[in-house]
Amino acid sequence: MSKLSARPGEAAAGPEGHDKEKRRQILEGAREVFRAKGYEGASMDGIAKAAGVSKGTLYVYFTNKDELFEQLITDEKQELAAALDAFQPTAESFRENLRAFAISFNELLTGENHMSTIRMVVGAVEKFPAVGAIFFKAGAERGTTRLTEVFGQAVADGRLKPCDPQVAAHHFIALCTSEVMKKSLFGCRLRPTPEGVEKIVDDGLDVFMSYYSAQK
Repeated sequence: MSKLSARPGEAAAGPEGHDKEKRRQILEGAREVFRAKGYEGASMDGIAKAAGVSKGTLYVYFTNKDELFEQLITDEKQELAAALDAFQPTAESFRENLRAFAISFNELLTGENHMSTIRMVVGAVEKFPAVGAIFFKAGAERGTTRLTEVFGQAVADGRLKPCDPQVAAHHFIALCTSEVMKKSLFGCRLRPTPEGVEKIVDDGLDVFMSYYSAQK
């Protein structure tokens, strides 16, 4: 696997002024090919055909499939990143703030596009470990970092007891999202109903708040 040069959040290749619609068209074609053939089986020829562009046009926007794949991951994580960045607990019940966030975040995490990308990454990571590292940094690591900030402030405000906010973030994610994610990963038939998601979140929050809440 060649070195992945583009940084998360940046365009993978090419000068400024590219046609945004053409770029979107290429990424949609790439997504189709990666999901159908996996990372290893995808080719720039196949991506160009699926996107309905010439191979020359494809290389104007992206220099190789590594950069295309990284940009796909980055783009698909932007919605999750926006949800994380927007999470600002209000003066209302901290538990209810966390509950609303966890429910909406589970909806984003278990969307079909996100699930398909996870399956694709898992299928590629043994031979191409850099793919897994990119996905982890753009997703799980970003989520933990943001929640660590929120929980650090909650400790300072007296909403949570003194603790390591990063550890608290890991515990919150495990308690309130991991079961929903695991079930959804193996197909729609296992995906919890909205009511099921709420039950998982409520049970997780019971455990989380019983340990971390400053108000007993």
